[in-house]
Amino acid sequence: VPAIEEIDALDTLQAIKSGRVIHVMVSESQLAVGTARLVLEGSKPGSGKIPNLPHIGRVAVKKTTRRKGIGEILMVELQQLARTMGFRGVTLSAQSQAAPFYTQLGYSARGSVYDDVGIPHQDMDLFFD
Repeated sequence: VPAIEEIDALDTLQAIKSGRVIHVMVSESQLAVGTARLVLEGSKPGSGKIPNLPHIGRVAVKKTTRRKGIGEILMVELQQLARTMGFRGVTLSAQSQAAPFYTQLGYSARGSVYDDVGIPHQDMDLFFD
């Protein structure tokens, strides 16, 4: 994904300080190897988000450190944060090639596959017990 598409207003210190978003990072040998964010602000029509559910996004793990459980660590941490904050679940927009990873974590597909910046995506949700 081009950097111009990856960076947005939720990647700013102002967004973090305002409580609109929480960013998490995993490091290895003092280098960032994985990141993700939990968007807490309201959902917009057509955004693929469900009202009153936070949206997990920008999940990324460095290629050389994949398949070591880092993605799962990021997801579990954000899910636990959402649960602790009183949310009934979380939603995300998965790149289609990553959908099996999220399915393994208990996510269910919602709606049809759609294009986002030239990449097929699938909206997925996880509801807490």
